Amino acid sequence: MSQTMVGQPVPDGFFQGLEQRAFSPGWAKKRPQMWPRPQPKYVPALWRYSDARAALDQASAFVSPEFAERRNLIMVNPIADNIYPTSRNLVAAYQLVLPGETARSHRHTPNALRLILDAGASTYTIVNGVKVDVLPGDIVLTPSWHWHGHSNVGDEPAFWIDFLDVPLVQSLENMFFEDHPERNERAISHEPDSELRHKGTVLEQQMRESGTVDVARGGLGTIALHASGWRRGQEQAYGPEIQSSIFAVTGGEIAFEVEALGTVELTRGDVIVIPCWHSYSIRGQAAWSQMLRVSDAPVTAALGFTDVSKQR
Repeated sequence: MSQTMVGQPVPDGFFQGLEQRAFSPGWAKKRPQMWPRPQPKYVPALWRYSDARAALDQASAFVSPEFAERRNLIMVNPIADNIYPTSRNLVAAYQLVLPGETARSHRHTPNALRLILDAGASTYTIVNGVKVDVLPGDIVLTPSWHWHGHSNVGDEPAFWIDFLDVPLVQSLENMFFEDHPERNERAISHEPDSELRHKGTVLEQQMRESGTVDVARGGLGTIALHASGWRRGQEQAYGPEIQSSIFAVTGGEIAFEVEALGTVELTRGDVIVIPCWHSYSIRGQAAWSQMLRVSDAPVTAALGFTDVSKQR
């Protein structure tokens, strides 16, 4: 470190001695550690369901549930050296379960949910011994440390999007994971109307009535879910926000205009991530469109950062 960084001459070897003892001089930082407003590392990015589905169909020829914990495609934010997160605190992935397959049961400290894109009438999730049926448009929660596994006993492939707060848990270094001792958890009860299941048909009705639905408020302590309906020409602009959000279109066509990304149009199953502190706008492109927003808003709100951001 240069001696010109301080006002007076520095003894020879002083900075080297600090480094050997795992110290760093606060008056001569190598780079700033605080700044007036967020400087997000993660960038806006888009993923197409058609691309994911084609790749998963191809992968099904050589990736089986016996080989892989999950047959999925992680939506990796395209920044240098990133191999996993979609945004700072969240990760999203497309998953495929073929007819006759079961994705074995496990549990973990991260919270998770899945948005069903395509599935027949014989696809279900078992959560802590409760069999929960799923259909396209449904949202199913698997809160922290809940056993969960997925089965497709019908004749149609099942595709959905998983959302988890794994990156947040990794940052906190509080990761715990456990495979079920019986591999596939057995169902103790069958609850088609479980409180963990939010039916797509009900959500659509609510969206048509109120525009935006706060889904399962408080159901996942670190993740907020908002389903919204958009009519043709309906538009909303958003300034920089402290939370990061992942949007998945569940019907129709929606256009996003995003700082640093430009204008993109999304159809059913497509996903876009808007990391914190990026301006954007949304516009409905079809007679009726709808989508799910998954964000880390509960985290920033609990820490008090949301109120601060509104003053900036």
